[in-house]
Amino acid sequence: MQNLKRQSGMTMWGMLFVLGTLAFALFLFFKLLPPYLTDFKINSALESLGRQPDVATMSLGDIRESIRKHLEIDSADSFDLSNITLEARGNSKIVRIAYEATVPMAFNISALISFDHHIEVRGGQ
Repeated sequence: MQNLKRQSGMTMWGMLFVLGTLAFALFLFFKLLPPYLTDFKINSALESLGRQPDVATMSLGDIRESIRKHLEIDSADSFDLSNITLEARGNSKIVRIAYEATVPMAFNISALISFDHHIEVRGGQ
């Protein structure tokens, strides 16, 4: 009786599927990376604002200007400052940045990413 060797390894179709899946994942990663990096800079500017001692007495215009300066240093100039809101709650203020980023993927397909960050500062009105 003859001993047949068992085949091992991946077929061409299996390899194409793995490579296609990997290429698609890399495509998504590189397309979605810039909005997340910009969001990281925006969140960093908001946290830096929260560490300032006089933020509780600042007006909305002063807060926007402070965040604009931080974003200008970090080269995130394309952010719309009208997305910054200020809410008063009793003895504290809440600075909120809520915005959406639309990333064109291919043809008429786009990805919509929503971001929402806030800090609460206590102190004067």
